[in-house]
Amino acid sequence: MCAVETGGVGVMQAVPEALMAEVRDRYGVVAEHAEAIGGGTASKLWRLDSVPSVVVRLSQYYGLPEQQWSCRVAAEFACKVPEVIAPLVAGDGAAVFLWQGRPITVWPFVTGAPLDRQKPVERRRAARLLARLHASARVFPSLGEGVPPEVEDSEAERLFPDCELDQWLRWWAGHNGDEPVGWMHRDFFPGNVLCRDGRIVGVVDWDEVEWGPLINELAWSVWEFGKSPAGDALDLDHAQEFLTEYQQAGGPVRPSTALIPLIRARLRSGIAFWRRVHAADPAEDQAMATAFETLRHVRQDLTVVPGM
Repeated sequence: MCAVETGGVGVMQAVPEALMAEVRDRYGVVAEHAEAIGGGTASKLWRLDSVPSVVVRLSQYYGLPEQQWSCRVAAEFACKVPEVIAPLVAGDGAAVFLWQGRPITVWPFVTGAPLDRQKPVERRRAARLLARLHASARVFPSLGEGVPPEVEDSEAERLFPDCELDQWLRWWAGHNGDEPVGWMHRDFFPGNVLCRDGRIVGVVDWDEVEWGPLINELAWSVWEFGKSPAGDALDLDHAQEFLTEYQQAGGPVRPSTALIPLIRARLRSGIAFWRRVHAADPAEDQAMATAFETLRHVRQDLTVVPGM
């Protein structure tokens, strides 16, 4: 886990002294001060002035077992992909501990800023990085194969009825057996990809790791790195560019007509989740709802990569 070095990220609770002491005792990290930095809605982050500097992260929505597993996956990826930063391991060999009922992890601090999807160079580098992550995702002997999570999307289906999409998803569940599978970051988007001087220096926030068809992550990344500035439509040129870079970098997933419906399914699931936890941003919520409807009519062929 890296952290974005920013100033004025809003008001955030100061790190409790008891938590600072726990981190010192477990990890040997000595610090005098802590600065609250951006963590979004899913976590709280504090940067400690230790040498070297570290980030203490409190997860809001995931329990101890999930955090233990996500740290294991991140550590494995870090051995294969240098942009991935492994979590610190405490003296007892654990990378996670509970503090007041919430999982705490500690990560090296890396200076960087969220990737700018409007900068073509950074966007293309993200596509190539995803290709390397996917190429590495299937060779972790210590983890073995996982079990794809069971998806229960009844709430999303109720909020955004779409019989055609529901029918396609049921069909897809029984016909995606030829898709490459592996471990996924699953939240690979500009806010979790840190850049410095135009180069990617860190991939953060591994909370959502899961095993499954890698096309699910490719589809969502095409959306996240190819959507319009307002977030309510897909820039098809940017989407095609992302896919081309991914393929040329050796990404194992072939472009497919499944990409658009998978994006739409993830959009409505995301809307339902953030509404359920009462953390939906009104503007983003509306943009995602608009995109869900707009993409219903997109028939763009994203299955062929030029020159491949």
